[in-house]
Amino acid sequence: MVQNVKKLFFGKPEHNTAIKHSILNNQRKSLKLIWENENYNDTGLERIFRLFLIVIQFVFPGIYISEIFARKGLTYKNLAIELYLLIKLLFPILVFICHGKHNPVLLGLSIYFVSETITYVASLVFTSDLNYETRSPNRVILLLFLNYIEISFQFSVLYAGFDMLSSSAVTAIDFIYFSLITSASIGFGDIHPVTQAGKLLVCCQSFLLLVFVVLFFNYFNSKRLDHRKQTFK
Repeated sequence: MVQNVKKLFFGKPEHNTAIKHSILNNQRKSLKLIWENENYNDTGLERIFRLFLIVIQFVFPGIYISEIFARKGLTYKNLAIELYLLIKLLFPILVFICHGKHNPVLLGLSIYFVSETITYVASLVFTSDLNYETRSPNRVILLLFLNYIEISFQFSVLYAGFDMLSSSAVTAIDFIYFSLITSASIGFGDIHPVTQAGKLLVCCQSFLLLVFVVLFFNYFNSKRLDHRKQTFK
């Protein structure tokens, strides 16, 4: 039974390839490459944004989790990152279950987690020329889907915690429902923002999840198609 479970998650041992270079060192190398314009001649706001995306990753746990588990191989690193993503995905649900939507620490963590996800996804596209490992297109798309759901859940906590929605939003399902239909740009109108901050947050969420994240889905889908074309050549 244990062997079957291990095989389910870890696959073949030979696929757990060693990662020769430190994740943190690679990130520092990426910062230097952008600063020196080695791989890509970016200028102005684009260059500043790319530098920001590299530097900001040092503020979040993801890169350190990758660094620790990469020492055991690529499979362990990938599984650790997936587990961390699932924890972030479940975090908003736990906040509602524990009635902690008005807890300033939990609200701060929601903002922290969603900031990490947004900047990480952005870096996959805007710093794609600096990737040091071969990414599975299917895995990337799956993780992006989970990122999409996570961002929606995190926003639901913010709507609830700062009392931004109409009085018809009472339960956790109400807030999650509103956040998801906002992400889908449906807007039935049964629940709506009642504060200026709430209206701004809805605008931000709509922009991030419809213009920002959906573009990344399309981007990596094209990468997956390119990968298939190369495979069947």
